Amino acid sequence: MREDLKVRINEKFERLVPATGKADTVAGEIVRAMCRIGYRWYNDGDQIGQGYGKETCNPAARFLGAKVDDATARLLWKLMYDYGFLPDDLYEEKLDEVLTGVLGFLDEHPELETTPNTEDMFDYENPDEDVDDSEEEYEDW
Repeated sequence: MREDLKVRINEKFERLVPATGKADTVAGEIVRAMCRIGYRWYNDGDQIGQGYGKETCNPAARFLGAKVDDATARLLWKLMYDYGFLPDDLYEEKLDEVLTGVLGFLDEHPELETTPNTEDMFDYENPDEDVDDSEEEYEDW
């Protein structure tokens, strides 16, 4: 992650995201969702739309896609449905693009920092899609 992006998202996280549960403002929940995706990648290697990342990242990606600008939403959909598993450096490049879009969107809509939030990013879970199907089931011998 680019250092300038990291500093900006961390500052917003500290200001807008509570220690637990959904954020009080729309901007806070957007930041929370973006940080969830970043955390899952940098700590566990989960990619949006791939393997266990379907369970851990897809709800946050869907929430972001519903809230941010069209270009950022399109990139999230491509990560979820089109690209497949990406090499580490390319995935990180795509995450930086998403984060740049999210931060730009928040800069253009400062009112979201005071707009009450009624949704939780986990409300965007889709039980039919958000299943890690990468592990095969093995029968006992």
